[in-house]
Parts: sequence; structure tokens; C-alpha cells
Amino acid sequence: MLTKPRYKITGEMERFDERENVQSRNTLEPGTPEYAEFYARHPEWERVDGKTREISKQHVGHPLDGLFLGAEVMSVARRGMEDSVDGPVGEHKFELTPGRASEKLKGFARHLGADLVRTGPLNPAFIYTHIGKTWNDPARKHGAPITLDHRHAISIAVGLDPAIHKAGPVLAMTTEVMGAYNKLATIATILAAYIRSLGYPARAHVVSNYQVLCVPVAIDAGMGELGRHGIMMTKEFGSCLKLATVTTGLPLAYDPPVDIGVEEFCKDCRICAERCPSGAVSHGTRRIVRGVEKWPINPQACFRVWNETGTDCGICVAACPWTKPRTALHRFAAFLATKKKKAGWWMSHAEKLFYGTYFPQPGPSYFELPEPVWEKYPAYRKKR
Repeated sequence: MLTKPRYKITGEMERFDERENVQSRNTLEPGTPEYAEFYARHPEWERVDGKTREISKQHVGHPLDGLFLGAEVMSVARRGMEDSVDGPVGEHKFELTPGRASEKLKGFARHLGADLVRTGPLNPAFIYTHIGKTWNDPARKHGAPITLDHRHAISIAVGLDPAIHKAGPVLAMTTEVMGAYNKLATIATILAAYIRSLGYPARAHVVSNYQVLCVPVAIDAGMGELGRHGIMMTKEFGSCLKLATVTTGLPLAYDPPVDIGVEEFCKDCRICAERCPSGAVSHGTRRIVRGVEKWPINPQACFRVWNETGTDCGICVAACPWTKPRTALHRFAAFLATKKKKAGWWMSHAEKLFYGTYFPQPGPSYFELPEPVWEKYPAYRKKR
């Protein structure tokens, strides 16, 4: 059984300031104190961020379908309000062993709709230093320092529909992603409220209100490993999933880290790097990023494509050989991928042989005809 994290730590890990997140930077408005303060500290990003804002595409797809996404965004924003993700702790403290507490919480989370649930430690290095995105919540102030003294974490995942995700970058894919985030917000806020009713502090971390980095927390909880594209990969879903986290003071029994062969697989595959329209995914070797060895990504380049298309893009996930329908055949292929021994080389070549070069697929029929936004990128222009 593994007891150490499935990543190499070199020296002291640095906490991340959410204000430096590319999405947070995109919300800064010229002329505001927050804008002036941030770019006084980071003048190297002002020009590139300004260009990204200029090309921002506010609307994508048909107006009828845009209302799908609008309703989802409003819903997840409400669930992420500070008084929803956190609250008062019950006066009576119920005594539970860590093993029993983990068993109950996992069972309840699955009852609420979670596809994967794991428990693990909360490494303080994975707590943001300052608030970057407020989602217009008056209880949160941009730049406010974050203090979170919880020691334990429950990582929750909801799988995405691979068929819809492979339609990206179009509105249907973004709607699928936001739908998953809504499910996660419901699960996480209810789970945190339940823990507080047991007499222990607990906070939900959802897409509209994070205080932690969900991916490394989930990796520490044994849910998966980090892929070349900077996203966690699991045996069950590959990287075609979304995450939420609940942190707590309730002692839990931890799931051990897992080794499913991702490092060896991604080293030899590189399909995500080949298909990324922005060039944000590295073709090269792993590097040290804030004290951890991993494949680097270029978030500015990635987010530029998000703004150009008006969607979450997601092509790196859609093109990955692990993103397949959950049939017996593909589950068996994922099993083989965990066995290492050049599995990445064999499976990436099999992917190209049997499925060909990845191109976005048609979206669901209940969406209007989508704008083929990918056709502006030479690698995605189909031969006619």
C-alpha cells in the first residue's frame, strides 16, 4: 500500500494566491483599486491580460441555449455564497471513530449523487493565500487573506458525459461542465452542513467559492494522479470529471495515494499536447513548479482560447485516450493502462489507429446548431 504522495516534492511547497489565477485576473476592471494594486505587483501580466479581455467572447452558441448556461451559473453562484458553504457548528459534539466517520460521509455523499469520494489530509500548502474570485458575494473581499485551520478533507467527484465533452469547444460542453459543478455544489454544501450538525467545523469548497486547490487535495486522498495536461486522472473516469472539496475538523480515516500508471502513460502518450489548440500543454519533461515536480502548463495561452471560443475548451480532456464511454471494453483498456510497461505508447498508438485524429463531435440534439468555433484553428479544420 502506498503511503507517500504520488508526486515528487523538492523543497518547500509554496501556497498559491488565487488573485494570480487567470480567471481571477480576467475579472479585474481597469480603473479599480483592485486592478491597480494587482498589476503594481505583477506588471508582467498586465499587457497579456489586457489582450485576453479584448478578445473575450461573451456569447457563444444560440441564445436559446445560452439561457441553459445562464440558469446554471446563477444556481452555482447561490450555492457558493459564504453563508451556504459555511455556517455555525452544532453545540453537541457526536463522538465517532475516524473509520466510522469516513464510512458515513462517503455513503452519504454517494447517496447525494457523488460518483467518487475519497478522504485524506489537508496539506496547508494547498490552501489559497488570498481571495481572488468573489462572484459578487458581499461576504468576500478581493485580496482578503485566507485562514483555514481544518486538517482533513473529503474529495468529491462527478463524472462528465464523454459524448458531450467531445463536442467541445461549444456551448453544450460548457453546459455539461456547469451542470456537474451544480451537482457538486449541492453535494458539498449538504455534506458540510451535516458535519457541522455533528458538532465539528466544516466548509464546502465549490467552483464559485474555493479556498483550496481541489486537484492536489484529491490526489493526496487517493483519487488519482496528475496528468500531462495539468488535470487529475482517475481509473474510473480518466480526467473527464469535476471536483469539489469539503474540509473539516472531524478526524477521518484516510484513503492511501494510488499508483495507476499515469506518470508512465503520459510520458509516452502526448496526445493532449498534440491536440491542444493553444499550445498550453507541454510536450517535454516534468519540471519543478512551486516545489512540486510536474508537467508545466501555460495558463495564459489556455485561457486565451477560452476567451476566443467563449467556452471552457476541454479538448485536452476530450482527446485523451482515457476519455471513453464507460463500457466493459474501455474499462478493460483503462485497466491495461494502469499496468505501465509502455502502456502510454501502446494505447496512444491504438487510439490513433482505431479512432483516428481527434476532432470535436456533434453536440446533443436538444441544442441548436452550434457555431463551429474550432474551425478557426488550423488543426481542427476538417477536410471536406
